[in-house]
Amino acid sequence: MATRAIALAALASWCAAANAAQLTCGGVGSDARAELQARSNDANLALEFFAGKRGQFVADVELTVTPLGGGSAFSTTADGPLCFAHVAPGRYRIEASYRGATRLANATVGNTGRAHVAIGFPESVAEPDPGPISAEEKRQASTP
Repeated sequence: MATRAIALAALASWCAAANAAQLTCGGVGSDARAELQARSNDANLALEFFAGKRGQFVADVELTVTPLGGGSAFSTTADGPLCFAHVAPGRYRIEASYRGATRLANATVGNTGRAHVAIGFPESVAEPDPGPISAEEKRQASTP
């Protein structure tokens, strides 16, 4: 009986690690975003983090994704403004924290397609306004 309990605990730990390993974050700069999206073609959950009125992309977001139907949550620090995950179909609660501001969102992931969740943080945690919008920022804003 003890051996079975140890085996089940090891399996649960492995499954939680496998879920966390299927999350890929990054995407600072247009080349990095293109590379990230190419590596994440099979992802069924996309997360995007921004702050302020201009929608500045932010990184270093503390992120927890929890299945609402039961199962193991996984947490990470997003090292870029875009994250792609492959998760089982179902409903998820996403908790994201950046510079002391926490936002909650729900996502429903279906059997096909990709759920997209954009999480905005308040102006108070955004970087100071860097000035006029560049041509590159305008191009990026117009490209999905």
